[in-house]
Amino acid sequence: MVYHNNSLNDNNVFYEEEEAREWKQLRSQQRNDECATSPFRRMPDEVWLIPPNIDVKLVLGDRKINMSRIEESTNTHMSYNDTEGQIEMWGTRRDLDQALMQWNTIAMNIHDDQIKSRSARKVKGWARPEKALTEKQVKKLQRREAREKEGQDLKCFPKIDLPFSSHFYFPDHEIPISRIIGEKDEFLDPIRVQTKCYMWYEPQNHMVRVIGDNEDSVYEAISRVKNLYLKVFFARSIPIKRGWVYHMIEQPRMPYKVKITDPPSWLIPPYDIVGFFKVFEPVIEEQSATSTNTEIFESAFNANVHTENLKRIEEALLRTLQTVYLFDEEIKLRVRFGQICLTYFPKDMSLWSIDRLNNLVLKDTRLQSKFATCLATDFNQLKKLEEYFSSNQVWDGSCSHEFKIRALRRPVRFDEQRWACTFDVSFRNGKIGLWNAVADEKNVLEINMACLDYGSSWRLSLKTAKRLSIDKFGPQGLFSTKSLIYTNTEDVIDTSVCEKHKEKFLWKEHFIIEITRYEYWNCEGKFLNVSPGVEIPLQREPSENVSFGVTLYKKSWDDDFSANGNLNSGEVPEWYPDDMSNGVKQMLSDINEFLKILQDSNVIKPNILNYESLN
Repeated sequence: MVYHNNSLNDNNVFYEEEEAREWKQLRSQQRNDECATSPFRRMPDEVWLIPPNIDVKLVLGDRKINMSRIEESTNTHMSYNDTEGQIEMWGTRRDLDQALMQWNTIAMNIHDDQIKSRSARKVKGWARPEKALTEKQVKKLQRREAREKEGQDLKCFPKIDLPFSSHFYFPDHEIPISRIIGEKDEFLDPIRVQTKCYMWYEPQNHMVRVIGDNEDSVYEAISRVKNLYLKVFFARSIPIKRGWVYHMIEQPRMPYKVKITDPPSWLIPPYDIVGFFKVFEPVIEEQSATSTNTEIFESAFNANVHTENLKRIEEALLRTLQTVYLFDEEIKLRVRFGQICLTYFPKDMSLWSIDRLNNLVLKDTRLQSKFATCLATDFNQLKKLEEYFSSNQVWDGSCSHEFKIRALRRPVRFDEQRWACTFDVSFRNGKIGLWNAVADEKNVLEINMACLDYGSSWRLSLKTAKRLSIDKFGPQGLFSTKSLIYTNTEDVIDTSVCEKHKEKFLWKEHFIIEITRYEYWNCEGKFLNVSPGVEIPLQREPSENVSFGVTLYKKSWDDDFSANGNLNSGEVPEWYPDDMSNGVKQMLSDINEFLKILQDSNVIKPNILNYESLN
């Protein structure tokens, strides 16, 4: 027999109601205490409810970093109400709307990540049937399948005898074959389809064999296979760290001595320089300054440095152009003016004669340097230069607003590190214009020339980079705030941003002159750990690195190199290395003429020390 104790049940109900009343009274007292001690005693101007399906810790971030960051970027005050599960905010209506948008972005990113992880764990089951393809989609799919089938058929030995055949034997066995033809023959597939030739790799003979029914097609196919090998072979000759680096000195008009000394206080060093550095400074002896006999100078400096420099530059440029000739990458050749910053240099701080400096220091491969493009820290210092070029023909679309954004992307494989990429984005009238994304940037050639007569230096650099596909995505929106606002994501994290305001001018009909204002932000320290989705407005983070520089290049260089970025597998561009390297003598003459213009415009001034003042 079962007994029901009704009195016990009544007591339980009584106890629950009593506990509820006590809890309400205690919570009410706590709220009153909070209101009494809080500096903000009025009700919040806006409230954002945290979605119940999202973890509060993910929303707020580690140590509430997201809330602190949004407070700072929107000029609002915020407080997290643990009891109500909401973010309470105070501020103007406009700032509150910006804050709400950022909180919603964070919540959406977390929600999307949850859906992705849930989909990865989801077990396939019953689902709705796929929607039938349209007639246009069916034809597109059939064409794709036909191309793939044709490519697969051309990988095999032909079923019928064909009249023409050829082969290419790879002479270097140290190069992995996957670097030449791809992991799955992806570099050979375009050649097969475009030449309609049968093609396959024979591992036992270490060669590629080509068979076809057209002699010209077979010759083209085997030539493109040879180009694939030569491209990799020449690329292996480039020094890994910084490419080919040369340091030279232009033959001065006076018998200077050279002192390795501290840089001027106004000079902004290169962004990637670490620690202290030195620069070259000319020193002239008193008797040399007053002497007018040129034989003194010729006896003190009997080597023809200019002729030697010309020969070295021609050989270096020709070798570099021959190396990158087959690269299906972006190639950029530029001449910039500034200062050579020595980062690894001889300890001897005494005066160096020109010939000793040239033979013992500049030709020593241990010498290391960076190049500072800073010619001025105030645009007024470039006013005369701008006026000089403004009187001549102005380049079409001379004013541009650009950003160079360096970032780290999530690796494809789990065991790999994040890999670097660079975004170049230009804006015109507040709208996004041309933009580009590249990876694997390399300095192939650097020629650093010190010019004592002008108190400045110039650097000729040739860089390459692999262009990333941008067909499926692109930046959107308007540049309404006139300053960059970006957010990090799980896939892309920004490490630095360089804002460029450029004015372009045409000089001597074929040279383009760029006067550029650089503003640089290092995002690794301050913004690297900011959670994805939180907006980072750079206009509220003033940069300490603002400088002005000048760049010179030929439009024909860009026109010729533009073909390389669109090359198909194994193709060659239309320009020739010999044609570009033969104009070095005239190019050096043009550079010296431009240095004279910079000097006459008071952009550069030789800081010549007197030997007596050093003693």
